[in-house]
Amino acid sequence: MKGIREVTSDYRIIITSNMEGIQNLSVGALEAFLPIYAVTVAKLDPFRAGILWGAQVVTTILAKPVMGKISDRYGRKPIIFSGMWICAVSLACIPLMQDFYFLILLAAIFGVGEAFVTSSSAAMVADFCKEQNYGAAMGTFGSIFDIGHAAGPILAGLLLSRLSYQYSFIIIALLLIVSSFIFALKVPEKQREVKL
Repeated sequence: MKGIREVTSDYRIIITSNMEGIQNLSVGALEAFLPIYAVTVAKLDPFRAGILWGAQVVTTILAKPVMGKISDRYGRKPIIFSGMWICAVSLACIPLMQDFYFLILLAAIFGVGEAFVTSSSAAMVADFCKEQNYGAAMGTFGSIFDIGHAAGPILAGLLLSRLSYQYSFIIIALLLIVSSFIFALKVPEKQREVKL
């Protein structure tokens, strides 16, 4: 309980974890509704709709180790901030496109942005935490991650029941952008030793 209290009272850990949570909100929204958009609006067949989702996931898997190494060397904060913007811009552009190749490009770009945030945010939480509280910090991080992922389809579904894809995705993209500025202003970059 002491470890949980220390972790949840550290605003740096909470805000950094929230970057992952909010970014995962956009992932949940995209995973739930990109295939539906692809079939109903872009008029793609189900196979191509599945490829769009696969492009996002495969790109994230391939980019995570690279982005993790870059954040080890150059710092976590700029990677997380950039990743939030990459996700926001690509998400907002998806409803503007109906061509399969443009959509697959945007899905892949979104996957890169996801890798930026995911690879660096967990590492940054670990950087901020005391050794004896790693478990509590990672548990808190994981809970926020899961809440965001589960909330994405719910929020997107609520928005889409009242608004178009374009406005719904723009609202979620704006959440990412606003969050990135809060993160940039409130969370300091932990000083790291740069290896040459």
